[in-house]
Amino acid sequence: MRVSIPFFIGILVSTILYLSVGWWGFLVIFPWIGFSISLGIYIMSVVPRKKKSIGRKVTIVMILPVLLFFVPIANNENFQLEGVFLNVMIGYFTKSFIHYAVAKIFGPVIWGRGFCGWACWTAAVLDWLPIKNEGRIPPHLKRIRYIAFALSIALPVALVFFWGFDVRRDYLHKTEMMWMFAGNLIYYLVAVSLAFIFKNKRAFCKIACPVAVVMKVPSSVSLITISPSGKKCLGCSLCNKSCPMDVDVMSYISRGKRVRDTECVLCMDCKLACPAGAIK
Repeated sequence: MRVSIPFFIGILVSTILYLSVGWWGFLVIFPWIGFSISLGIYIMSVVPRKKKSIGRKVTIVMILPVLLFFVPIANNENFQLEGVFLNVMIGYFTKSFIHYAVAKIFGPVIWGRGFCGWACWTAAVLDWLPIKNEGRIPPHLKRIRYIAFALSIALPVALVFFWGFDVRRDYLHKTEMMWMFAGNLIYYLVAVSLAFIFKNKRAFCKIACPVAVVMKVPSSVSLITISPSGKKCLGCSLCNKSCPMDVDVMSYISRGKRVRDTECVLCMDCKLACPAGAIK
């Protein structure tokens, strides 16, 4: 039954949104996301320990086409940050805004940056790259994300207020899909390049992803976190070495504390790597 909980939550969320907004697509999106997560958790429960991470990777790939293709194409909307901001600037709250609100603004209060670990369409490709993570990203490079975030906000503002871009006339349901796929193409090119340059699959997440900045504040108080199980930490650092986001998991678990680092994406790799079962 525990495995099926995400699926039932997906059905509940889809029903609430459908009754509130009236769009049939919600009845497809959230049950599919919930089913994908439930399937991933089930796979993790039945495969050998060394292969359990495959469950999450299956989940994130299954969710990719729904968020990258189905929803944007069905609504002719741009789900990138700058696209959402363009719509908000003219008081147009679309499905893309609902996505941001659920997955990246209010949702992280419950599940932290779980979206990044289980549903991000960029990370879905990165997690399958044939790269063995060999090093951590220098802390000073992680500040670039804030510049990327500022640019994602500054671009729509500059277009509207300095270049006279008419969002309703020239953007809505006209060039949105061009923005959507051009933006994602840039994301993928930069993300894959950074992964190979730094020999780190999630280098993009730590260096250049503006969405990570959006999620940091709500995820700092998330209800669901990586936590100590009560068993003694051996101090082996295997959890730290396995973490794709460079989180110092051991510093929390060894002190009996919940992992409150806003870089954590709930991938569970630390739990799978812990030989003492000190992480839950």
